[in-house]
Amino acid sequence: MVLGRVFLIVGLSLIGPLLIIQRATVLAFIARSRPTSTGTNAFHHKVPSSSLFSTTSSSSTETTKTKPPTVTSPAERAARAADTWTTVALQPTQSVRESIDLLKDAKISNEEAFKRFCRVKGTYYINGLASCKIGDRIMHPFEAHGHVKSFAFDGDGRLIYRGRLVETELAKQETSAQKPLARGVMSTVADTTFPSNLLNMVSSSERDTASLISFLWPPPSSLREEEVDDTGDDGDGAQEQFLICLCDNGEPYALDPKTLKTRGKLVDLVPHLEQILGGKKLLAHHRIDDDVLVLCASTLDVPGQDYMGNTTMEFFEFDNKFRLLQTKNYTTRFMVFHDWQMTQDYYVVPLNPAVMQWWPQMAEFLTGTGVGTQIFRMDETCPGAFILIPRDVTDTNVYEVQAKDFFNIFHFGPVNQRDEKLTLYGAAFDSYTFGREMGYEGANKKFDPIDWAESGDAPAPRLDKYVIDLKTMSIDECTRLPVTEEDVPVDMPCFSNEDGGVAYFLGASRPEGWFPFRSVVKMDLATKEAWNWDAGDSSVMSEPMIARDEALDTSFVLSVMHSADTKTCQLVVWEEPSFEAGPIATIPLGQLTPWCVHGVWYPGYNPI
Repeated sequence: MVLGRVFLIVGLSLIGPLLIIQRATVLAFIARSRPTSTGTNAFHHKVPSSSLFSTTSSSSTETTKTKPPTVTSPAERAARAADTWTTVALQPTQSVRESIDLLKDAKISNEEAFKRFCRVKGTYYINGLASCKIGDRIMHPFEAHGHVKSFAFDGDGRLIYRGRLVETELAKQETSAQKPLARGVMSTVADTTFPSNLLNMVSSSERDTASLISFLWPPPSSLREEEVDDTGDDGDGAQEQFLICLCDNGEPYALDPKTLKTRGKLVDLVPHLEQILGGKKLLAHHRIDDDVLVLCASTLDVPGQDYMGNTTMEFFEFDNKFRLLQTKNYTTRFMVFHDWQMTQDYYVVPLNPAVMQWWPQMAEFLTGTGVGTQIFRMDETCPGAFILIPRDVTDTNVYEVQAKDFFNIFHFGPVNQRDEKLTLYGAAFDSYTFGREMGYEGANKKFDPIDWAESGDAPAPRLDKYVIDLKTMSIDECTRLPVTEEDVPVDMPCFSNEDGGVAYFLGASRPEGWFPFRSVVKMDLATKEAWNWDAGDSSVMSEPMIARDEALDTSFVLSVMHSADTKTCQLVVWEEPSFEAGPIATIPLGQLTPWCVHGVWYPGYNPI
């Protein structure tokens, strides 16, 4: 019994990183679709449908002439998707600094609109993958190192573009060694057969890569009228500003907002944080309460309290000097989540139910003959729920608002709390089996994204709207929102405002499979009209971002396009009110980089 208890505790403690699993992005791959042209730069427009949770065929209008398909057979499409994603994912990562004259260097489609864009002042940060190839081994994309980028617009027609590796301790060690030194939970450092498995056995299951999120804290707005204290600690002046990068189950790293040089771990640069966050592994997604200038970070501990296979989450609220304002925690059944939201009164968490698989999966992971994603599965026999945790530390009530069916929600849009109603949007999987995300085939050192998506283990997620009655703590409305006549699944949402309004997503339109993402989708959430801009077979698009400048009466949509055929990147620009007419310009960014994941826009801010 003692030996069994030891095995249980050791096994569960090793898989903590895994069960946060989503190196963010299991999520990010979303788009299983109905047949349509695979031509490049094509628009498809959807007439609204009133049906709920339905995939209806409606008449459609093509707003841009579609080019002929570049590939026509299923085998060709699968091969092209594999080649495109492999090229992007394995691209060697280098530091970059480019000064770009927007009017001179960009390929302009709408000169008048682009001149308006040239007057935009602000900075766009986006974090993402460094090369998935380390030495001669391919790592799971969720466990690649981070490569953060900044796009600083001066409002006078010039862009300074930078990109740099996030130099975590592991990144520096593996760059020096030119081989992976930690297997993580989705990858291996050696083959899984004897005796190579012994190397997996003794290597760390933690890969702290800081590859998903980047944000500024304190935010630029809080520093405009304060003198900066560059000691990195609490003082009479304002807290020194950092660009913070992190991944799920990782420690936050602080970078210089201008040069992107890694300064070190945040707890080392803000010493009083060591007592609060020292040794804790955070989730990548954070939330900011702009009304009171509060940053909220969270942790997810599996197996949680007493090693009984449950889940404990903890929330930390900080002011703009990283002073702790409050903490709150909650323990529930075994579940996983990646993204969450916050209102003025609640932390809102999706309860995606899961169960452990002890034998033989745990033994295979511990002996290095298997990966960590094998030791649990989603509990599709159990309905999902939304956990509403009051932010008020004196309120000990917690509400688990149950849905009718199972779901696995990875990314949220805004959550709006008003008039005793809570409205939220989520990209939801109706079922899910972890393991081969993005078509990763570790043992074969290759990617096959179409085969993964068509296997039945990874049906694409859909956009769902939920309305919760806060008086009865029950779901009043659950609506599935169809996107275009092909019903293109979507993820990585960017909403125009907290009430919804217009939203932008990543998607893909293929007769089979839904990754890699190749399109940007706009949807009017009131009328249900949608437009799908398709970049074509050889491109991968990044999360769309709305760029606003307070001095202008318009806004723009940005997305980095990774072009595998030319091995280059471009920043694609739309003017938001006329998105349907197509991009107003593409800005050349030079050499191809691996995929960008999550970004943030700071209007009026330019650190250059």
